[in-house]
Amino acid sequence: MTFRSKTITGVALLQIVILGILLFITVGAMKRSGREEVDRRADVTLRLISASARDALISKDFATLDAIVAETLTTGSVTYLRFLDEDGKVLAESKATSTSNVVTERLQQVVVAGNNFGTVRLGIDSQALDDAIFAAGRLSSSIAALGLALTALFSWFLGSYLTQQLEALRLAGARLAAGELETRVPITSNDELADTAKAFNRMAEKLQEVVGTLSENEASLKTFSEASSDWYWETDEAHRITWLSPSFAEAAQIDPSIAIGKLRWELSARGIEEDLASWQTHRDDLAAHRKFRDYRYWIGKGKTAQWISISGGPRYDDGGNFIGYCGSGTNITGQADVVIQIRLFSRIVDQSPVSVVVTDPNGTIKYVNPRFTEVTGYTQVEAIGMNPRLVASGETPITVYEELWAAIRDKRHWQGELRNKRKSGERYWEQAIIFPILDDHGEIAHFVGIKEDITVRKDVEIVLAERTRMVQRHYESLRALSDIAALPRVDASEQLTEALALGARHLGLPIGIISRIDENTYTVLHHKAPPEASLHDGQVFELGDTYCALTISVNDVVAVSHMAESRYAGHPCYKAFGLEAYIGAQVTVRGLDFGTVNFSSPEPCGREFDDGDIEFVRLLARWVGAVLERDLSNQDILAAKDVAEAAQRNLAIQARKLAEINGELEQFAYVASHDLRQPLRMVSSYLGLIQKRLDIDSDDDLKAFFGFAVDGAKRMDRMILDLLEYSRTGRHEASFQQVPLSDVVTNALTNLKVAVADAEATIEIMDGMPSVLGSPTELERLFQNLIGNAIKYHAKDRPIRVQLNCRTDGRDWIVAVRDNGIGIAQEYRERAFMIFQRLVAQDAYEGTGIGLAVCKKIVESHGGRIWIEDGLDGGTSVCFSLPKT
Repeated sequence: MTFRSKTITGVALLQIVILGILLFITVGAMKRSGREEVDRRADVTLRLISASARDALISKDFATLDAIVAETLTTGSVTYLRFLDEDGKVLAESKATSTSNVVTERLQQVVVAGNNFGTVRLGIDSQALDDAIFAAGRLSSSIAALGLALTALFSWFLGSYLTQQLEALRLAGARLAAGELETRVPITSNDELADTAKAFNRMAEKLQEVVGTLSENEASLKTFSEASSDWYWETDEAHRITWLSPSFAEAAQIDPSIAIGKLRWELSARGIEEDLASWQTHRDDLAAHRKFRDYRYWIGKGKTAQWISISGGPRYDDGGNFIGYCGSGTNITGQADVVIQIRLFSRIVDQSPVSVVVTDPNGTIKYVNPRFTEVTGYTQVEAIGMNPRLVASGETPITVYEELWAAIRDKRHWQGELRNKRKSGERYWEQAIIFPILDDHGEIAHFVGIKEDITVRKDVEIVLAERTRMVQRHYESLRALSDIAALPRVDASEQLTEALALGARHLGLPIGIISRIDENTYTVLHHKAPPEASLHDGQVFELGDTYCALTISVNDVVAVSHMAESRYAGHPCYKAFGLEAYIGAQVTVRGLDFGTVNFSSPEPCGREFDDGDIEFVRLLARWVGAVLERDLSNQDILAAKDVAEAAQRNLAIQARKLAEINGELEQFAYVASHDLRQPLRMVSSYLGLIQKRLDIDSDDDLKAFFGFAVDGAKRMDRMILDLLEYSRTGRHEASFQQVPLSDVVTNALTNLKVAVADAEATIEIMDGMPSVLGSPTELERLFQNLIGNAIKYHAKDRPIRVQLNCRTDGRDWIVAVRDNGIGIAQEYRERAFMIFQRLVAQDAYEGTGIGLAVCKKIVESHGGRIWIEDGLDGGTSVCFSLPKT
């Protein structure tokens, strides 16, 4: 073998070895540099994505995760992106966008305080890089093979040329591996080495394109992160601000240098109402190192104050120690007016003293306020989703509901009263206003019901109506008695018959009888009845066959309005005569049982006999007894004309007494025609005359009976006087004038001067009593009653003290009359103002129980109210209000 051949062979072998080494080094360098750059960019991208998605991944915010996935896939280099929770469950992912089998995969766990909250998995297509490297290697191999074929001819040229070109490739690969992605191999020829250089340059361009795409993705992710929040922040473990992103100053309109080092709530705006419940929840979250979202509060001062929303989570060091919070903030000042208004309306409804119910157009309950729960007993959970029929009692007429629905479906409001039922089954009354709420198109969107519980008012109205009816019946009874007492003193028979007619008309019963009872015989003395009753004077019945037997047995008034429904349905009188209604009283003459006066009807009365009816019959019986006694006395005088002189003198005396009685009776009848007190005065007069005429001192029982009768008449007289005073009270409104209360109190004390002195009472009056608009007479009566009560109901074991105080309360004066007397228990204080209500025994303290009722009427006629509080040392304090103007 010649030296040239050896040389060529040696050079060829050397070139082969060198070329192989250079190709291996070059391709390896290209592959390593490309791989390293792709890996570095993939790691950077993965960290950016993990940081952006950390809060969303922790809070499982699927919408934000999906948005990050969609933004990332807008680049073609990312093959897939997948978010998994701590259990490996996919929360959000992208579908593969490349069919390449060469994918660079990266994953990173999201760990906070040692707790794994999930994993981010990223795939980047590196097929293009591998293709470029593979193409470059194949081309280099072809060039090497060609070089071997030409080695013999171009050994020295080939050696030097290849060495130069491969060195250029090596240097370019090194610079590329160093990150100089703009590095390119110069093309100085058009041979295979130039093609290798071009392939290398194409690979470098592709790598630069991939890296550029990753940079764009990084910028896009940063832009998205900045768009989702106005700024970012961090705090230390004491919750002091340590870092704020540059956008904070513009977004919050606060200099960051002022905020750094301060607690976040130290930046809160002053003078703006905060949601205390939300603030307390936020403080609890911070104390427990919990993440929080959308906490809203005001920061700044004055007109530049901003309403912001912040979200954040705790930060921990590598040792798991809490080192503060980090999070984002957004300016939401534009929503403030709407939210504040909504919050105000919500508080108005929630704190309203009336029930509020909101339904949809079909009547399904969507909302109830707390007052609804208080009134009905149903919780919000129980009521929502139900129909308002939930509280229907079935006692409201169906026509009311028909009118209600007709009105609100016609887009009008409805107002009325409903009888409803609480959850407990208790019935109650409601005053309701129901109206529709229209949407933007004028169609009904909801119905709103505003309802007030008026059960107490309705109960008061019922009681007041009943008491008014009773007072009216008492008045009518007294009027009827007055009419009877005013009958002309003609023949007793005519007078008694006319009295029966008046009594029957007053009671609404057609049959009236005055009977004489002798042992078991019942004789009709006088009657007033329709012809079909078949009654006549002198008619005789067995006492046991009449209802009067009941009256005699109980020695009091018997009143039955519907006999068939009473315990007397089996009585012989009912079976024999079928009388359904009966009321009767026993008549006594000269202290002895004489008979009865009674009224009856074959039909039920239609109402229960009240106290007024019973008292009417009782007083009528006394009056009948007086008339019969007068008639018997007249008969005794006529029969005694032929008796001895002594008897004549006695009869003269009796005649004189009877004349006096007749004169008194005439005066009594005259007064009775003008005053409701006449019947009682007549009874009292007769009792006094009888007591003078008869020797009752020798009979203790008779004496006691007369004492009871006289005392009862006096009490009834006082009751009538008090009732008349009560009826006249409150009629002086037209004469109202400015009245100094100090003058009124002075006049009242003047009237009570004797009582105050006798009781040795101490009266303490506050200086500076005001003037009010009112009636001097009625205000004087008011103070006289209250001070008199304080003296009357005193405690026996201590000196009497009475204090008069006055204070202002808005538009009213509050006056208090306080004493150290026996006091009034809490449960009786409302009852004390009712008419004829006595809270103590009759024999302990005198009175009729109408004084405080008169005081209440006076105060209310002056536009005030009256109530009872605790007084001095367990005594009573009667307070009342009077308007200032």
